[in-house]
Amino acid sequence: MDVTQSSKSPSDWTEIDSSYRFPTLFLASKAVAWLLLGSIFSLIASIKMHSPSFLASCPWVTYGVMIPAALNAVVYGFALQGAFAALLWITMRLGQVKLVGPGYLFIGSALWNIGVLLGVIGIMAGHGSGHTYLEMPGFVSPILFAAYTLIGGIALVTFHKRQVRELYPSQWFIFAALYWFPWILTAGSYLLVMSPVRGVTQMIIGGWYASGLNVIVLGFVGIAIIQYMLPKLTKRDLHNGYLSLFSFWIIMLFGGFTGLLPGQSLPSWVGSLSAVCSVFVAFAWLVLAYNIYRTIGGVSGKSGGLSYKFIYFSAAAGLLSAVLTAWASRASVADVIQFTLFLPGLKWLHLYGFVGMGLLGCIHYFLPKITGIEWSRPAQWTAIFWTYAIGTSLVGIAFLVGGWKHGKGLIDPETPFMDVVREGIAPFVRMSTVGELLVFVAAALLCWNVTTLFCRTYCSCLCLGGLSQNKAGTSSETKKSQPKKSSKNK
Repeated sequence: MDVTQSSKSPSDWTEIDSSYRFPTLFLASKAVAWLLLGSIFSLIASIKMHSPSFLASCPWVTYGVMIPAALNAVVYGFALQGAFAALLWITMRLGQVKLVGPGYLFIGSALWNIGVLLGVIGIMAGHGSGHTYLEMPGFVSPILFAAYTLIGGIALVTFHKRQVRELYPSQWFIFAALYWFPWILTAGSYLLVMSPVRGVTQMIIGGWYASGLNVIVLGFVGIAIIQYMLPKLTKRDLHNGYLSLFSFWIIMLFGGFTGLLPGQSLPSWVGSLSAVCSVFVAFAWLVLAYNIYRTIGGVSGKSGGLSYKFIYFSAAAGLLSAVLTAWASRASVADVIQFTLFLPGLKWLHLYGFVGMGLLGCIHYFLPKITGIEWSRPAQWTAIFWTYAIGTSLVGIAFLVGGWKHGKGLIDPETPFMDVVREGIAPFVRMSTVGELLVFVAAALLCWNVTTLFCRTYCSCLCLGGLSQNKAGTSSETKKSQPKKSSKNK
């Protein structure tokens, strides 16, 4: 475990971190840029919900375009790209190994950003597929797969050459996510976009892809970060590795079948199976929460630092999201929340609260270690945490509470529809707009800080390079200026 490892000297850790300097700066800077762009798209869509005339003359920014564009920008541009940066660093630290093939990683990450950019432009141009999380045009999936082959291949080779052969629980989740993503990407893209299946099978496969991406891939990313960062920040060992192993297999077996609700236009057994799987996943999360609680019990936020607050918020949001998803899978509840803001609220809580906050905490912690340069304005990171946390909470509460009230009003035959809209939707939508504005501000501050760190690192490397060249030139000139000894003095 990285917390207790003392075989490496500080210089050795510096060499390991420096081998990952510019690839991770590239990944992290592009990830936060996509978060900023996705928050802009999401904010525009939120404003349009209560002010339809806003930017009404531009067909590229309609509500139906902004929602999938924001979702794909945040999932593929921010969440997965930030996950690549964080998981590679954790792999290097736990394995005590330098990054293998940083040039190939840079090519893969550049190709990944090209694919995501083309996909978002394709959605905004009206060429989206209409399938949630796979709205990007069909030609984008091969680009993403080729990029992922390079990135995932570098991760596997680096893992293979590790010096510490013992596996830490975070590594189980890391490489399960790395293996699972190409499988669901190829299967989902082929069956839904390239050669679409017919009928209700599309809905089943779409739900399978959504649950696999959210619960297993992004879920395992968030769990790996939590199980690595919280023990590290509190300087404690993980309470029980077997509890983590139990949760790992439960989520692995049942997490891919939680994307459908009872009452949808599907065979009844499909919704029932999805509900049972959601309960199993929630139980696994309760076990993980108990294990983390026993690990960090008694540690305050001040002693853990700001990164601790990021990761702690992420763990709380992940647990709440899993429990609410299991509760929403009940038939009596599903009848109320369908066609409301409740389901987007669950998605927001999982993506922005659980995955997003965990990635931000990891970026805040490891970027200064990799670059050797501390954040220039630590107070801005405190502002980022509180702005992002309050904004995410406001949106989550507005969607969940407003969605439940909206659904109760829709199933009540005595309540007029316009009263439901005015009292059950409009106030909560305005509240969510305020929250999304705060998330946008946090993303802008985050982008500024990461960009500033990138520029400072680049300038310091240029200065060090010039200094080393000047030293080399001075030493060579000194040698030339020294008089040669005559043969009489020999």
